[in-house]
Amino acid sequence: MSKRILIPGLVVVLVLAAGCIGFVGPDPTVVQDSATRDISLSKGLVYNVNAEIQNDGSDGDVIVTARLIDEEKGFTRDQVSVQVFIPAGEIKRVSITLDGDVGRTYRHSVEVR
Repeated sequence: MSKRILIPGLVVVLVLAAGCIGFVGPDPTVVQDSATRDISLSKGLVYNVNAEIQNDGSDGDVIVTARLIDEEKGFTRDQVSVQVFIPAGEIKRVSITLDGDVGRTYRHSVEVR
């Protein structure tokens, strides 16, 4: 009977301890994002997406994905993901360039994981 209680009790203690010492990893959120349009002679229409990512978890790598979405048709025109290291409790600014087509209207989105 005591073994049945001891093993689940140890599992609970290990899980709680892991959370307290930061084994859960980063906990990223997008604090702010914006995009500016620009014309490049080599690429045509580009969008420069800037995002501030806050890490409320422990130190670690975070994947930041920016998408350029066609307003009229709803499809993703361009998507770029970058991996960045963000220390615990800090905010990191990330810049990503996305390609668009002249004459189209786009909106952007930024996601983290």
